[in-house]
Amino acid sequence: MKKIIFLSLLVCIFGFLGADVEIKFNENLASEIIKTEFVDNVEYFNIFELNKALKSKISVKILERKLFLEIYQKQLIFLLDSNYLKHQNKIYNLPDKIIQNENKYLIPLQFIKKIMPLIYPEIIFKNGIIIANPPVNFGINTIVIDPGHGGKDPGAIGFSKKHFEKDIVLSVAKILQKKLMKELDVKVLITRDKDEYVTLQERTDFANKENADLFISLHCNAHPNKNASGIETFYLSTAKTDEARAVEALENEVVYKYEGGEEAMQKYDELAFILADMAQVEHLNESSEISYLLQKKLIAKMQCVDRGVKQANFYVLRGAFMPSILVELGFMSNKIEEQKLLKTAYQIKLVNAIFDTVKEFKQKYDNLQ
Repeated sequence: MKKIIFLSLLVCIFGFLGADVEIKFNENLASEIIKTEFVDNVEYFNIFELNKALKSKISVKILERKLFLEIYQKQLIFLLDSNYLKHQNKIYNLPDKIIQNENKYLIPLQFIKKIMPLIYPEIIFKNGIIIANPPVNFGINTIVIDPGHGGKDPGAIGFSKKHFEKDIVLSVAKILQKKLMKELDVKVLITRDKDEYVTLQERTDFANKENADLFISLHCNAHPNKNASGIETFYLSTAKTDEARAVEALENEVVYKYEGGEEAMQKYDELAFILADMAQVEHLNESSEISYLLQKKLIAKMQCVDRGVKQANFYVLRGAFMPSILVELGFMSNKIEEQKLLKTAYQIKLVNAIFDTVKEFKQKYDNLQ
């Protein structure tokens, strides 16, 4: 049964400093204070004060004039010097502007009183009392593994013409899921657990719905040059190299082939950069970090060609509200690598490298909380 925390708001006026908000818990925990202040007769609080009680996650993109706030695993995006904030696809209008004052980011107190209960139905604000669930631990608690392709979409076809990418990545995903759940005690979900077709949009929608903390998309590569080999890892951004653009085109081709041709391509393109900008920009640093860590561990363990970490504009990574990466585990078009990828022992080695990466990444971010 969920614990309930009672937050009592006791108001004491301190001139233009505003009213301090005292947060009391119904357990033997020390009270917390959120200080408020008046600016042009409007009462504000410093957004960083929320860290004390609600363990919120905050980041600021100065050049984009955006402030990102994550509470109870829901991300809010504030547009600085405006009245607007965004949650998922809904815009909320505050009565007063969000302002930056030196190193402080000031949010109208009405956000706590009026907007938070709308976004968080579990929060009740009545008669000066907030009733809310306990703060969420922002470590790596839920992981979504995405075995690429499936069903009518075979993905890369092997050198032998007998084996398909969709089957290999599903096998790897299932092994990885079991190991992560058993040894890291985390919730691990996969976007498909059988040979079925799942659209690219459905994959990230699933991760968002489950409030995932990490999204890993598994793939195998292919190339007209049958000698091409090795492992490479990608995170979302505009492709920087010809090779990255080629892999991007190969993986994104599924939209044209299986989701409605040019019309579907236009749908993804129209939404793509809005979603990527609003949802992924906060997580690019973490996505980059885990990409480099994973690539290093995979190459060390597999002793194969290091094709590096690259940036590409993959449809399947767009719109994810968490660090997200895509890894190409080898080349189906290479006779030797195809045979390796088919072997369970080789798949387990791949899984061990991914597991070690997730474990190290999780330990770091759990310790930051």
